[in-house]
Amino acid sequence: MLTCLTTHYTELWEQCWNEAFRQERWTKNDPRLNNVRFANLTPKWQRNCALRTDYERRQALVEFDVLAAMALGLTLDELCAIYRIQFPVLRQDENDTWYNRNGRIVFTCSKGLPGVGFSRPEWNEIKSMQSGTVSRTITDDTLPSGPRERTITYTAPFNRCDREADYATAWADFGKRGLK
Repeated sequence: MLTCLTTHYTELWEQCWNEAFRQERWTKNDPRLNNVRFANLTPKWQRNCALRTDYERRQALVEFDVLAAMALGLTLDELCAIYRIQFPVLRQDENDTWYNRNGRIVFTCSKGLPGVGFSRPEWNEIKSMQSGTVSRTITDDTLPSGPRERTITYTAPFNRCDREADYATAWADFGKRGLK
C-alpha cells in the first residue's frame, strides 16, 4: 500500500497479495485514517489500493518502525531513544509538519519536501484557523503530459503529530493483537 502507487506495480501487488490484508486496521483512531480502506483491498491492483494521503503514509511508516523494533527485540523506550538520538532531522521535521483535516500536509519545514504546503510567511497567517478552508494554486509538473496548473484546498483545523506518542499507541495496539 505504501509502495504500489501506480499500475507499474501491478505484478508486485498481485504476487504479494494475501487475503489477510483485508482484516488489517490502523493502530491509531483518527478520522484521517479509514479502516474501511483495508476491507476494500483487492487481489488485483487498483488505484485505491495505495495509501494516498500524507497522513496515511506517515502512519504506515510509524507502524513499520514499531513492527521492526518489536521484531528486533527492542523495547518502546529503546525505539524512542533511537528516534531522538539517531534521527534529529526527522524529529525536527516532524515537530514542524502540520496536517489538515483531510490528511494533507499544509506546512512543513522539511527541506526534503520542497513546494509542499504553504511558505512560512503564508503559514504564519493561517495556522491558527479552526475552521474553513484555504487554497493555493500550484504548477504541477509531475505528469508526462507536462505542467498544469491546479488548486489545492486545505481544510482547517491544522495539527501536528507526536511520533513518540504514536509509537506508544501502535506498540500498545500491536501488543493487544499478540505481536511482540
